[in-house]
Amino acid sequence: MNAENDIKICISPRQGKITIEEQEGLVTTRKEIDRQTLLSCFKNSLRTEDPGYSSGFLPLNCLSVWQGREGKRFVLWHPKLYADMTLYDTPYSHFPIPRMVFRFSTNAEGKVSDCRIGVVADETPTPDTVMYHYPFSNVSEGSGHLCVGANTMPTYKKLHKAVNLPAFLLSIPNNMHSYYKTHNKLGLEYRDLMEFLKDKEPSFYYSDVLIPNEWTLGRFIEAM
Repeated sequence: MNAENDIKICISPRQGKITIEEQEGLVTTRKEIDRQTLLSCFKNSLRTEDPGYSSGFLPLNCLSVWQGREGKRFVLWHPKLYADMTLYDTPYSHFPIPRMVFRFSTNAEGKVSDCRIGVVADETPTPDTVMYHYPFSNVSEGSGHLCVGANTMPTYKKLHKAVNLPAFLLSIPNNMHSYYKTHNKLGLEYRDLMEFLKDKEPSFYYSDVLIPNEWTLGRFIEAM
């Protein structure tokens, strides 16, 4: 500013007042502003260009993307209704499953971590979509954290390839960790449940197996 057009900012902490004083020639004008207005002025004066943010090519059926300083977080809808699963040493190929969502994080190198699995209603997903208790094992109640044991998580240099992550996570051998027979309407122990379901249609879950857990898909996506 030149001498004929000066602006002064007067801050009175005790009174909680911010006064802007502008000198233009021989005329002085004053007005009070609030803190938010002052902060906005500072931010706008520093902004030279808005670089925007490009997500790049995302995995198929990606519902949500979040980015922070440490990396990114994704939620994928998994519309496939069959998977290759294992209980201890027993394989269950082409095993029927309900609709699921998978949430995971990646660091700057694309390394996967913090994997979560949720079971959702058989419908086009929305934030209000009802969720159910996970009927299998190795997934914590509520938040849906997946225990991967000593398994090494993949790294995706190209994020669209993370579409393969749900099949990989479901293929990790299961044990009895975090299995609750109260999470299926049949009240069956795990191996009995797997044997009973292996020849059923995926729709059977929604009529005879799944129990709502009071979560919605929106809550699953936003949970810390």
